Amino acid sequence: GNRRFIHPEVKRMTLQLANNPGMTRRKIRLLTGISERAQRRWKGIYDRTGDVIGRPLIAGRPRLLDAIDALFLEGCIERRPDIYVSELRKALLESRHVDASEPTIVRTLARR
Repeated sequence: GNRRFIHPEVKRMTLQLANNPGMTRRKIRLLTGISERAQRRWKGIYDRTGDVIGRPLIAGRPRLLDAIDALFLEGCIERRPDIYVSELRKALLESRHVDASEPTIVRTLARR
C-alpha cells in the first residue's frame, strides 16, 4: 500500500500545528506532505484515546481455549492423571465442541 511510517512525535506536532489560528489541513499538507486524510485520522484517534496512536485493548490473537475449557481439561486430568493429550483433545471436542490441537492444549495447561 501507500502507507509509510510516521513517528508519533511528528503526528503530535502536526496536531499542534492544526491548533494554530489560520492553519488549515491543506496548509499543513503543503508544508509537511502529510495528507489531510491522515491528519483527520490522527485527530480522531487523539480525540478517542488521548494519544495519536490507537492501541488494541488486548494484544495478539484471541485464545482458542477460554478459562472454562482449561478448567474442563484440568478436571479431566484430576479424574484420570494418566490421560493422554490425544484423549484430552477428543474429550474437549465431544463435551465442549472445541477442536483444539494437541500443542494448544499443552500450552493452555502450561500457562495455568
